[in-house]
Amino acid sequence: MRRVSLVVAGVVAVLVGTGLATYAVAAPNKKPAKHKPKVRKFSEVLNGAQLSSSGNKAVDVYEVKSSVDGHGAGVQKTTVAGSAFPLTGTDKVTVYYANGVDNAADKFTLATPDANGNSAITGSGKCLGGTGVHRHEKCSYTFTGSYNINTLLVNVTAHGTDKR
Repeated sequence: MRRVSLVVAGVVAVLVGTGLATYAVAAPNKKPAKHKPKVRKFSEVLNGAQLSSSGNKAVDVYEVKSSVDGHGAGVQKTTVAGSAFPLTGTDKVTVYYANGVDNAADKFTLATPDANGNSAITGSGKCLGGTGVHRHEKCSYTFTGSYNINTLLVNVTAHGTDKR
């Protein structure tokens, strides 16, 4: 019985040793291939509404449709400088997509509203990274749209390029 155990142990040792040697020859220590970032154009349509405001700060929520990432939902935290139109401001936007979370920062101008309360929005922004495919994303974009001071509805279209 002891002899059979030694033979079985010897065969297992030979098979394991052969397997490791084969693995070492077949898969030498290679560095993983570097990911070459892909640059592409994108567009996004954001439709939303102001959720709350206090002083010169506001929070808006959005439905987002991206040509690259599909559908998402966004939250924007805005700070406006001054109290007379045209207004300038900055914001931070977080958009939640199925492929990860995208963070961005914008600068914008809100024009004097027309008789119906519609105010033109223009601005630009850049990505700040995030999670998933957005983790190391770099992007820049410009946007135009409208904000209604009576209904608090916002419609914006952005165009830009991203690299990830």
